[in-house]
Amino acid sequence: MAGTKQGENTKIKDSGAKETERFPFDDFWKDLVKRFFYLLIKRAIPSLYEEANRNKEPDFLDKEFQDILLTSDKEIRKNPHYADLLVKVPLKNGDERRVLLHVEAQQSHKGGYLPERMNHYRSLIYAHHREEPVALAITTGVRPKKEANYYSHYHFGTELIYKYNNLVLSELDDDVLLSSDNPIDIVLYAAKFAIGKNEERQKFNFLRKTIELLGERGWSLNDKRDLLLFTERIVNMKDEALMVKYSEILRQYKEEGKNMYIPIALRDQADDLLARGMEKGREKGREEGKLEMARNLLANGFTPDVIAESAGLPLDQIQSMMN
Repeated sequence: MAGTKQGENTKIKDSGAKETERFPFDDFWKDLVKRFFYLLIKRAIPSLYEEANRNKEPDFLDKEFQDILLTSDKEIRKNPHYADLLVKVPLKNGDERRVLLHVEAQQSHKGGYLPERMNHYRSLIYAHHREEPVALAITTGVRPKKEANYYSHYHFGTELIYKYNNLVLSELDDDVLLSSDNPIDIVLYAAKFAIGKNEERQKFNFLRKTIELLGERGWSLNDKRDLLLFTERIVNMKDEALMVKYSEILRQYKEEGKNMYIPIALRDQADDLLARGMEKGREKGREEGKLEMARNLLANGFTPDVIAESAGLPLDQIQSMMN
């Protein structure tokens, strides 16, 4: 959330006051959803994807949703009791639909009973807008075995059943994700991989496989670059020797004329620029991020062709920046 640098792990203290590292899942998923919103909806809520006017940008109601959550129940505003995103989605018929996306980005089930939290958020949104949201829970961790996938309540003849869309990473089929033509499935596959306690060598092999998969896809350079950035963040490889080998693989791709990725030495910088553009939520913000990235690459001595491919800008524009 606020104050956390993208791509970094945060330090938390356990009951014994010993510092441990926790990956910033909330930041990761917020960035991912904002960058690939419609593609995520295509995977998780196909009916909404078909009705959405995808020629228009969705409106992320971050500030409005924070205000909605200002209830007397202080716990609802604390992580992990926080519905991550409320999005206004334009429809083809001219209407708009609010979509609640809750990311259950925990490695355990200490966050409480998910169906009850989903119903709580629904109630708050309805009280504020008098409109039922389209809800999606993205479950990345292990939930209790007996936990239902919907909310139900019965009391003296009053009955409520609330069902919502639920994308459970552990239930996604690896072969389906790997053969998919939807770019979001590459990151979902990586997020599913990251659920397990993987050794550094396994992380290295996974990243190498991801590079090969991206190389086979006909997606845009920008999508491939951003997908690799997200995959690197969620896999979170730390071994320095393996990082060097990974850099060599990227360098080899460059020598073969397949330079579709930002040099790993500038990954953190590129990650920050990407997040800055997504935060602005408009193409103008992304263009500004590309230009700033290009200027930084120029300052670091990279050639115009590498900069053009890494920043996703025309070669002649890079050459004009050098004059």
